[in-house]
Formats: sequence, structure tokens, C-alpha cells
Amino acid sequence: MESLIMNETCIEENATNSSSNETFVCGYDVCVQVTIYRKVMGTIIFFVVWPFIVLDLKWFPLGRPAAAITGAALMVIFSIIPPDQVYAVIGSKGSLQAVCLILGMMLLSYYYEREGLLQIIALFIFGKNKPFRHILWKVCVLTACMASIITNDATSLVVTPLILNEHMKQGRSRKELTPLLIGIAVCANVGSAATFFGNPQNAYIASQTTGLSLLIFFQTTLPAAAFGVLIVIGMLYLIYCRILFRNVSEDDDDDTEASNTSEPLQNEASRGRVTTSFCKEHEAMGEAPNASAMVNSANHDSSAITTVHMEESKQNNSTDVALTSSKQTVSLRNRSWRSLLFLSWLLFITVMVVVLLIIPPRPIVNADFNLGLVPLGAGILSMVVDTVLNRNYSYTAIKKIDWGVVLMYMGLFTWLQGFDNTGFPGQLFDIIRKYMNLKKVEGVLFFTVFVIIGSNLLCNVPMTILVVRQIEMFFCSSDPDCLMYCGDRLVGLLLSWVATISGTFTLLGSVTNLIVAEKAHSIANYKLTFFRYLKFGFVSATVVLFSGLPIVYFLATVARG
Repeated sequence: MESLIMNETCIEENATNSSSNETFVCGYDVCVQVTIYRKVMGTIIFFVVWPFIVLDLKWFPLGRPAAAITGAALMVIFSIIPPDQVYAVIGSKGSLQAVCLILGMMLLSYYYEREGLLQIIALFIFGKNKPFRHILWKVCVLTACMASIITNDATSLVVTPLILNEHMKQGRSRKELTPLLIGIAVCANVGSAATFFGNPQNAYIASQTTGLSLLIFFQTTLPAAAFGVLIVIGMLYLIYCRILFRNVSEDDDDDTEASNTSEPLQNEASRGRVTTSFCKEHEAMGEAPNASAMVNSANHDSSAITTVHMEESKQNNSTDVALTSSKQTVSLRNRSWRSLLFLSWLLFITVMVVVLLIIPPRPIVNADFNLGLVPLGAGILSMVVDTVLNRNYSYTAIKKIDWGVVLMYMGLFTWLQGFDNTGFPGQLFDIIRKYMNLKKVEGVLFFTVFVIIGSNLLCNVPMTILVVRQIEMFFCSSDPDCLMYCGDRLVGLLLSWVATISGTFTLLGSVTNLIVAEKAHSIANYKLTFFRYLKFGFVSATVVLFSGLPIVYFLATVARG
């Protein structure tokens, strides 16, 4: 662990000052004295900013990126965190690795979408009037596989509009939307647990944990994630069997459900504003906003239009999408040699990124293929190759990067370090540490429940950052043999699995879930409500999490690489 030396320094500092009852919190080579002022003011700032990080507050739409950097600024202004520590936090190896990884995957996901690969896959999945039972499992598998490569948030931004547009184009039953949308949201989260670039918390854990390579993730969390996706698919087919196995021609009640999901027209403009603000906040990683932008624009202008006209607008939108998809299919069949060569490059560089990240680090191999620089380098090289082959201006790809997400994580790192400087996280971990002996079943279960609660209260990314910073002190200060159980890999892998799956318990548990719900509302005028999701999400998350937990634990203790 990167923080081991800093924690040892902190222990020595506390021992030196024990006679004067002075307490210090050390992080990133900076030791800060814990005073009453820091405790009170730091805690107030933390809980004032917390609702804006966790919730999407319509009455004060500050947004998560702005809330994170505001919290960081307040921590600095009120001297909770020294300026020197701010630069140390943002410029640390772990923080920069996580940011570089996210930037690289954003660039690559933009090129995947621009080249029309996902559109072809969507057309292949739906075919011509296939039964829904033949479609749902393919959508789930596609979502899980993509989430393990380009992150769960990017997958929900890209896949949800494609699937919904194809669904609308074929005029399929709206009853199919509930299992379809829930399948996308849940499988995106479960599939992202398979790799360390599947979601931001995994990237941060991998950047802070010694010896946690992509090969280790493949050996431990990949089998658990694959098993989890199978469980989700099975539960979808079991719970929604009446929709999945009904006759294709049975769509008499679709109009009734469509009318139930439509609200009075005077609310359409306000809903459009909410959707637009949300989509701007999460328009990450190369999203193609054409369909959603058209519907949002329609929502803004629909205050004097009847419900019939709204339905006609949606039908016209579906026709436009159909024409767009056919054009993309034709263009893929009749590409120039330059375009085909760039497509081959994308496939090649994707394989190379995976291969290079699988290679174990020193001293096993005399090379250091960094988990941040390899994806970022792949994205930069793709920009250069695109410019050389297709004469495309690279600024277009750079604009597709959601810089708000980058600022959000920098703000989170600083804001949470300020809260850490209050001393409360360390005190909490000291109290509960004795109950979390990972050599015992009850200790693993207690740790799991603790992370589940924290992830749903704080969101999984802030919870992960707080726990990772305490891991060495948390488990290993009193047991010299505990390092083999928690110091390097086991705690990181368990934390990765539990924090990721915890995001599927409720609709508010993950940004991925919120993106799917908002896209369904803006594109198909369909409301995936909190309780509609909860009926499936809570049960499936519980089964998947505790089914995969023994798999991750056992494989983490025997993994080599």
C-alpha cells in the first residue's frame, strides 16, 4: 500500500505527542494536528456538501462535479486541509492513475461509438421481430461486456439510447421496457466488477493497492461477475416470465401503459429541463446525444401541443433513428480503406491495452505497464492515427471528454482528505476494526455489511476512497500476520466487489442507474420509478453479492500474478 509509510509516520508522530494529548492525522507526507476547530468545521462542511454529491437535488441543481470542487474549496478556505496537502493529494500516484485511466477510456469509447460498432451490434441483437426472450439476454451480456471495458457509466450512456431507439423503431411493446432497462442498469454494474477499469472505484483501488494487476482481477472478480450476470439474467426471466414468454402479437394493453406513463403537458417543460441538466452533467465518454437532444428539445416546446402530437413526434423520431441506423450500416459495408484501417487499429489497440495490463508488474516482469498510462496512451495514439488516416481534427475527440467528471474526482479526493483530517474516520475504524477479522466468516460478513451501508449512504466512490485510505491502519496494525489476508489484495478485491454490487440495491445507489432512468424518460417517455426498480434490484443485488462473495474470497487467497 502506498499509504503504509505515511501511516507508520503518523503512528510515530502520535506516539511522540501522546504525553501532550495531541493527535495528528498524516496523509501524503503531510501531518495535520486534529483540533476541536478542525473536527467541528470539517464535519459541518462534509455534511453540508454530502447531499449534493449523493443526491440529484432538483431545487438546487449544483451538480456533482461542482459540489465536489466546492467541498474541496471549503475545506481549504477554512484550513481543514493545508494547501500543500491539496497538491500532494491531487498529484499523488494513485489519484493521477485513476484520472488517466478514466481519460483514456473516455477517448477510446468515443471512437467505438463514432465508428458505428455498437449500432451494428444493436441491429444484430434485435433482428427482425425477434421474440423478446431472445433479445433480453443478449442485451444483458452486451452491457456487461462493454461495462468491463469502457466503464459502467459510459456503457449506460451509449447502450441505453441505442437499445431504446431500436426498440421504438420496431414498435415493440412498452411492457418490455421494465425488464430491458433494469437488465441494462444491473448488468452494467455487475459486469463492471470484472476489471479495474470497469468503474471508478475499481480504478482507485487498483491504483492504491500493491500487486493488484488486471490478471488478478481476471482470476478473482471476473468469475464472480460472470456468475452474477447469469444470476441476473435468470432472475429477469423468472420474475418477468409473463412478459418474456407471451405471444408477440399480444400488445393490446400497450396504449394503456403508454397513457399511464405520460404526465400532464404542463409538466413536460420542467421535466425536460431536469433531464437536460442531468445529461449535461453525465455526458461522458463519447455519448451521441442526437436522439435524446431531439426529445429534450421537443419537451421544451411542447407546452401547447396535445398528447397525440407528442406520440407523432416520437414516431417521427423513431423513423429518423431507423434512417440513421441504416445509413450507418451501409457506411460500414462500404468503408474506404482508410476507415477500415482505422477500425482495425481500434480493435488492435483495445487488445493491446488488455494484454499489457495483464502483464504482472515488477519484479515478476522487468517492465511497468502502468494502469493509468497504458489506456491514456492508447487514447492519444488513436487520436494521432485518426488524424493521419481520416484527416479528422483531434479537438472533436477532446471535446467528448467529460472534464466535469475529472474535476469531480479531483474535488472528491481533496474533500474526503479534509474529512479524514477531522480524525473521525480513523476513530470509527479503530472502534469497528476488532469486529472485522477477515480470517473469520463473521468478520467478512461484518465488513460486507459495513461497506454496503456506507456505499448507499455516501455513494460507492467516496466510501471506497475513505476505506482504502484506512486499510493498513484498519486491519494490520495489531496483527503482523494479517498482511497476507488484507494488506495487499484481499481487502481491495472484497471492497471492489461489495462496493460495486452495492450500487445495484436501489435506483439511487449508482450514477449508472440514474443515467438509464433519465435516458428512458427523455427518449421513450417511460418512467423507471424508484419502487419499480427496487422490486428487482434489492433482491438481485443481495443474491449476486453474497453468491459472488465466497468466489472472490477464495480466488483472492489463491490468486497468483
